[in-house]
Amino acid sequence: MAQDQRPRTFTLMNGGAAAVVAVEVSPSGQARFGDSMIGRVELPPGNALHMTPPPGTPCLNDLRIRWADGRIEQRVREDLCQPQRMIRLTPSAN
Repeated sequence: MAQDQRPRTFTLMNGGAAAVVAVEVSPSGQARFGDSMIGRVELPPGNALHMTPPPGTPCLNDLRIRWADGRIEQRVREDLCQPQRMIRLTPSAN
């Protein structure tokens, strides 16, 4: 069974209380985060963005999420090759 092994557009849903100000991606386990995938845009609480990984991005990636309130969240080994991928960000217990 042949499967397309390229990262696909995914949806990032902000279920937190603060805006997301940056989403950075790195090949899983390598900590080589690039520029924010959302540029200067903020993702307000309750909203979603459709995001396309940069060319050359592998399937398994770590995401670093930067929040307007100063928090930084790491999401490890996200499979961006899954079709119709939805990544839901939720408030974290501090």
